[in-house]
Amino acid sequence: MRACCRDELGIDIDKTIFDTAREKSAEDATKEGEEEEKKEKAAESKMDFLKPFLAKCDDPDHPTKDEAARADKECRKALKERLIERVNIIQRRLDEENAKLAKKQAAFQRSQREQLGEGAEEEFEQFCAEAMFKIGILEQRLQRQEETVLAKFTELEIALKKDPRLAVLYGGVDKM
Repeated sequence: MRACCRDELGIDIDKTIFDTAREKSAEDATKEGEEEEKKEKAAESKMDFLKPFLAKCDDPDHPTKDEAARADKECRKALKERLIERVNIIQRRLDEENAKLAKKQAAFQRSQREQLGEGAEEEFEQFCAEAMFKIGILEQRLQRQEETVLAKFTELEIALKKDPRLAVLYGGVDKM
């Protein structure tokens, strides 16, 4: 093997700070999303979703038809509110990131008239890239959340119909 080929094989390409920051940000966002989903699934599997709604009943294990209907309605309402709240939180974060980006762009446009140095332009480009990355992640989360809303409602519907405590509503057993 010739000396020039050996030298070429040993070349290491350094990543720019921009590339390193983007990769780290992507890893952090992915880890955060995965951890959030794991916590959510663990909490759902351990939680008795009807317990707080049946706690007001005289006999939580065998509620009357009216008590079961009230618990069913309140449980559905609570899920709806929780899902709406989560979508609103993601939307608020997305709006905040868009506002930060717009503010920075406006400030940069004003400073362009004053002809700032090249370092300011690089800093602005890096900020824009990071902001666009965050915005993209938040848009993906929002889309994923909106897609899972129907699935979560369907899961709740199935769980409510299978729950023996609500058999007076869905099982045809009337306990009045």
